[in-house]
Order: sequence, then C-alpha cells, then structure tokens
Amino acid sequence: MLPGDIVLPPEGSNVMRALRMGRSLAEMHALEPGADLAPLLRGVGAEVIPWRFTGRVREVIFEGAIGIDDALPETWKRWLTAHAVGHHLLHAGASLYLASWQWVNRVKAERQAEEFAAGLLVPASAARNAGENAVAVRCGIPAEKARWALARLAEEGEA
Repeated sequence: MLPGDIVLPPEGSNVMRALRMGRSLAEMHALEPGADLAPLLRGVGAEVIPWRFTGRVREVIFEGAIGIDDALPETWKRWLTAHAVGHHLLHAGASLYLASWQWVNRVKAERQAEEFAAGLLVPASAARNAGENAVAVRCGIPAEKARWALARLAEEGEA
C-alpha cells in the first residue's frame, strides 16, 4: 500500500461513499479523535498554508496546497483542513467553477467534502450516545459541524 492509498470498506455498506472514504483514511492513519492532522496530510501529499483571506473565502485548494484562513478558530481550521483533504482526494482537477450553471456540481462537491470531513474527524465510537458539544470537544471541531456530522451518522444508523 502506498501513502495516500485509500482502502474502502466492502461493497454493500450503506454508509455514504465520501464519509466511508474519510473513515477509511482515518483508520489507515490510526487517527484518533482530536489528533494532529499533519501525519495524515503528509500521507496524502497535502500541506496546510496559513493565509489571511479577505471576504468570504476561508479555504482554497490548489494541487496539494491547502490555504486556510489564519484568523479562524482552531476548530474551524481543523474542519476546513479535513474538508479540503476531501476535495483534494475526491475532486482533483474539478474545483474551478467559472459559470453560474455549474452550481449543481459545486453543491454536490461541497456536500461530499463535508461528508468526507465527518468520516475523517468523527469516528462512530465518538458519536455513539454523545451530544454535539461532547463530540465537538472530543473531535476538535465546531459544534455546528458536530451537529451536522451526528445527523449524517444517524441517517446511516451509526450515531
């Protein structure tokens, strides 16, 4: 197995594909809830570059470079890093949108990146019988994203 290779669970699993990929990558790198993402980033050939963005931009991905707004709280940096890794692995070369009609593809790609981040950062063991604040603290993510991840995991019978 090479660094960055992703091992998926057996076919037939009813967990969302992007969430499954995030979970698989976390397992492959023995990523514990709240752990440093740097070893995983190296494994997938990505690097976070702190940047001071203006306006609505919070993260940018270009090849293996992930620009994250340095003014964000650490929990948001962590979530957006995982989100960006999802784009890096799932949507390589497909993230530049030039026309307004492309919004459908963008919405799908954003949803997949969110599902990937949830799978990467929120293991089922951390979500079982836990509220959003406990999950947020344990996994080092924003409470809003913990709520979102718990809802997705509940849809799949994992929370």
